[in-house]
Amino acid sequence: MVKNILLEIEYEGTNYFGWQVQKKKKTVQGELQKALKKLFKKEIKIFYAGRTDRGVHAQSQMANFFIDTSIPLKNILIALNSFLPQDIRIKKIKKVPLDFFAHQAFSKVYRYIILSSSAPSVFLRHYSWYVPEKLDISKMEKISKKLVGFRDFSIFAKEVTRYKTTYRNLKRISIRKRSKFIYIDLEADGFLRQMVRNIVYFLVEVGRKKISLKEAELILRKKLFYSKKPAPSSGLYLYKVKYEKQ
Repeated sequence: MVKNILLEIEYEGTNYFGWQVQKKKKTVQGELQKALKKLFKKEIKIFYAGRTDRGVHAQSQMANFFIDTSIPLKNILIALNSFLPQDIRIKKIKKVPLDFFAHQAFSKVYRYIILSSSAPSVFLRHYSWYVPEKLDISKMEKISKKLVGFRDFSIFAKEVTRYKTTYRNLKRISIRKRSKFIYIDLEADGFLRQMVRNIVYFLVEVGRKKISLKEAELILRKKLFYSKKPAPSSGLYLYKVKYEKQ
């Protein structure tokens, strides 16, 4: 009998050209498909919650696939993890209804980590963005509130013309400082390409006081030109995928 199997996956994206399969390039999805083929001796189609770009990490990527097998779920988990490289790991596995698809998420949460310190760290360079300037968190929080809601995010998107609409519902942004780290969490029903990284860079420019609050508001209202720039991919994590029953 065919089963619909859901995987929760974490990966360290430094050595990959993102999640999605690309010809002649090493990707996370590509490695997972190779592991599935090794286990089930055939090509398996994967459905996933969202793409991540080159160098971006995931604490909780979700993916499902359909398979007719009698192998217990626990054994599938053990086998796939033994076939996958050490920077990709399946955390959980479970059987879900046949009409479930991983991309049908209620919302996704991305976390961005900034190292706010007087000196960089060689050990954290792949896992955070080093910003030496002291950031004004209160100003960043003030302008972040202007971003929340259903709005046009085209000024923070890459390849705008590829989308039918650039409106998204940004449910929340939280900015927290813990010791030398600043955590920026963004939750939305969906994200445009590089939207999170472009928003983070914009917020950091406000925090650096290179963009005033008045200028930032004019930029958001498209009354003032803004040349977008993404924050480094190293600090970004797909943190959580939420489904309606959660």
